[in-house]
Amino acid sequence: MENKKMILNEDEYNTTFAALKLIEALYKQGKVAKHIFNNILIECSEKIDVSSFNRAA
Repeated sequence: MENKKMILNEDEYNTTFAALKLIEALYKQGKVAKHIFNNILIECSEKIDVSSFNRAA
C-alpha cells in the first residue's frame, strides 16, 4: 500500500512543515484564530504528518 504522505518531495515536505510550525507559533501568540489553524492542519494532513502539532482544542 502506498503512503499518501509521500506525495511531496523531501524539500517540499520540509518547507511545508516549517511553514506549519510558523503558523502554529502565530496561533499560540493569538494572531491566528483557532478554526483557521485547525483548517490548515486538516488541509495539510494528507501530505504532512501533523501529529507533532498542538491541535487547537
